[in-house]
Amino acid sequence: MSSRSELIDAIKKHQLYLNQKPGGQRMQLRNGNLSRIKMNKISLKEAVLPGANFIQASARDVCFDFCDLFGANFVEADLEGSTFERADLRGANMARTKLRNANLNGIDLRAGIMVVLEGARERTVKRETDMTNADLEGAMMWGANMAGSNMSGARLANTDMSDANMFAVNLEGADLTGCKLNGAKLRNANLKGAKLSGTELVGADLSGANLRNVDLQDVDLTQANTSYSIGGEAPSAPLVEDIRALVNGHSEWLSTGGKSGMPMIAAGRDLSGMDFSGMDLSGAVFDKCIMRGTLFVDTILAMCSMREADMQKIRMNGAVLDGVRMAGSDCSEGVFQGVHFGGVDQRDKKGEKTGVVWNADLSDVNFEQSDLRNSVFHEAKMKGANLTKANVAGVAFGATDLSETELEGANVGLILNGYIPRKK
Repeated sequence: MSSRSELIDAIKKHQLYLNQKPGGQRMQLRNGNLSRIKMNKISLKEAVLPGANFIQASARDVCFDFCDLFGANFVEADLEGSTFERADLRGANMARTKLRNANLNGIDLRAGIMVVLEGARERTVKRETDMTNADLEGAMMWGANMAGSNMSGARLANTDMSDANMFAVNLEGADLTGCKLNGAKLRNANLKGAKLSGTELVGADLSGANLRNVDLQDVDLTQANTSYSIGGEAPSAPLVEDIRALVNGHSEWLSTGGKSGMPMIAAGRDLSGMDFSGMDLSGAVFDKCIMRGTLFVDTILAMCSMREADMQKIRMNGAVLDGVRMAGSDCSEGVFQGVHFGGVDQRDKKGEKTGVVWNADLSDVNFEQSDLRNSVFHEAKMKGANLTKANVAGVAFGATDLSETELEGANVGLILNGYIPRKK
């Protein structure tokens, strides 16, 4: 069956089949081409359409309940108001699909195991269901099985996903405003940078989930399990409104690859005592900030600019500071346990490494009496740095040049590795 007229005839016969009328025949079509078809307000209930091509189709208010749509392609299709109750869409591609107010209760969106022919040989491939940037606002997804699916950037505002299986689902940068996720299983899910304002997560399982850059201030987490989650801890004190707005804008900037949002530029601000723990603030600017006692525990600060900042008694336990620029900052009495001062590979437009590495710049940084235990310095620039009386037990300096670094009174005998130059 290849011509459009034959496909339309098969759809008509399926209507007769559903109504139990003479001439009816259940629609069974593998890899059928239904791209750009217009078939609003009809029923394809129980149709067998694995691998079907619905690219840019207009299928509003269509019933796909109990359909076999394994591996189907719905890219940029308009499916607003349609129903997919208990339909099989494992391994389907629904990127940028419009599914507003659709009924997807009990739908199966898990990865699909595809058989690919390579010459005369068959090879199995696991393909995740792709719902990136799909619009599901107001949809019903109660009890849906979305385990392992990719829903990054999707619009899911006011969607009901209560009791859904969302194990390891990718919701990075998704809009979950006003969603109902009560009882949802979100173990190991990626919600980095997702918008959760007014979301209900009563009794949800968020154990092991990535909650970096997620604002949980207006989220109902009653009886929710957030054990072993990353970035899910409530801040010691809520961020002031303008700083909170900067963080949310930065999160959007990161999750959209710079297409929207704004990088966080807080140069010269007084951020003393604020809590940025568990966030991803890569590329943010904190030059000349006052950050006395500020918390950056387990925060990602790769390629941040923190030059000439007042960072006395700052806490950065477990932070990632790859490629950071901190020249001239005062970090005296700070806590840097387990911090990684590594490098960042420069890449070209194709994502290929150029061979250039941006190493952390710690020139003239004052680490006097700081706690640097178990930190890693990967060829960081340390010219003029002051580590007087610093605790460097277990520190891996590796090939970092310490020839012009002050180490007076530091317990250098307890470092993990590196070359400590003799005093002249």
